[in-house]
Amino acid sequence: VAGGGEVGGQAFSKIACIQHSLALDPQCATAWNNLGVAGGGEVGGQAFSRIDCFQRALALDPQFAIAWAWHNLGGTGGSEIGGQAFSKIACYQRALSLDPLCAKAWDNLGRAGGGEVAGRCYGRQECYQRAHEIDVTLEPPPRCCCIS
Repeated sequence: VAGGGEVGGQAFSKIACIQHSLALDPQCATAWNNLGVAGGGEVGGQAFSRIDCFQRALALDPQFAIAWAWHNLGGTGGSEIGGQAFSKIACYQRALSLDPLCAKAWDNLGRAGGGEVAGRCYGRQECYQRAHEIDVTLEPPPRCCCIS
């Protein structure tokens, strides 16, 4: 999701590019996720919030894009997908079940208090440690003493 572009001498914003993509293919889960990341927008005369966009991406492809839509939905606090409610923790857990190397999902699961992943319970500090093992560039949360 870069910053837009230029076609035929006319500049287009990031959101305009995503909206055009969805006008061409409204079944594109990646474009719906990208519109959610951009803050939502209007498609076909209908307004979609960030959560609406992530829900649409996941409804189209529940295993979507190496877990990023699940991670993004968790960042909004969770929501309902296909009639099933998912808390933010459940979204991060789902992201990690699809991609156990998603450092941001580990980090955010830690920030949410920890949880079970692949049958094992991880506490807050274990999640931060796991995130940092995967991506050493991640900043630990304030007052975290678990990463050396």
